[in-house]
Amino acid sequence: MTANPPQIVMDRLIEAVDVIAATGKRDGPKAVLAAWPDYRRKTARRQRTYSPREISRAEEAITWFSLVEDPEARRALQFEVMCKAGAGKFSRICDKYGWKRSTVTSRNRAVLKTLAERVQASPDLVDPQAP
Repeated sequence: MTANPPQIVMDRLIEAVDVIAATGKRDGPKAVLAAWPDYRRKTARRQRTYSPREISRAEEAITWFSLVEDPEARRALQFEVMCKAGAGKFSRICDKYGWKRSTVTSRNRAVLKTLAERVQASPDLVDPQAP
């Protein structure tokens, strides 16, 4: 069975969002949100300790968004990744921005394929053996 590079990239991006959401700094405006009960409930589900290796993997993966040159495509992919990480419903985001979900999803698949090719150009970036 061969690995699906776009799916590996998607999984790494989702993992990165989860790790960064749980371990991100709490200074600035985010500290204000921490006082809101709804926000606190969402972060309570993410109370997990991550190893330095997992944090480094997350920081590396989150930089991959910068490899997507089209800002609209990057934004749509970021929204889909965040929603898959548990931050909301992608269909609601699409409704809010007037996007057709199926079209955005298929475009994101194309963006992921291109992103996977760019990431694979540097073999140490995607490690299917890593947790």
